[in-house]
Amino acid sequence: MLRDGDIDALARAGCEIVWIGAESGSQKILDAMEKGTTVAQIAEAVARLRAAGVRVGFFLQFGYPGETRDDIEKTVQLVRDCQPDDIGVSVSYPLPGTKFYARVRAQIGVKQNWEDSSDLAMLYQGPFTTAFYRQLHTVIHKEFRARKNWSALRRALRTPRALRRRHLRQAASAARHALTLPLARLRLNRLARQPHDSIGPLPPGMNQAAAATPSPQDE
Repeated sequence: MLRDGDIDALARAGCEIVWIGAESGSQKILDAMEKGTTVAQIAEAVARLRAAGVRVGFFLQFGYPGETRDDIEKTVQLVRDCQPDDIGVSVSYPLPGTKFYARVRAQIGVKQNWEDSSDLAMLYQGPFTTAFYRQLHTVIHKEFRARKNWSALRRALRTPRALRRRHLRQAASAARHALTLPLARLRLNRLARQPHDSIGPLPPGMNQAAAATPSPQDE
């Protein structure tokens, strides 16, 4: 992901934050996306950037064909383990010219621009409904904000003299997100059980290894 010397160069240039297209914490999904990266490489990049004093943001993507609840939970766990400084959540967007787009093209109606999916609306029949992904966005952000604010508060409590009013706001925000998270997860679980037609994980006759094989660049 990052070549030798890249991180030092970024730090010397005064880079404050690097956004990583982590996308998923499931290696199966990363392979299907043809990302060419591993979950271990994502964690390594975060550690190296942090060691150089550079903050890290994660772009997360949900709804890729074949993604399961287990894959989603692996992505949530990746966020817990790596503790990025910020996150951005989106649903999978089929880019014209890709095999992904060709596979779902017949399902794409009037909404077919990047801006059309900014409200987390699925542009094709993904593994779950649009309502599910909107609620997933809520759940992920509640947990992320609660953990982030609690962490900041714990650091501040080590030096009580440094406590400021903003730390009280952080404590209130963390408590609010933590208390409302269980109900948000219950709603997510209900939405996951809603009847929904999905395009399925893989095309007929294609196994996971074939799906993970990079496409020729001239296609």
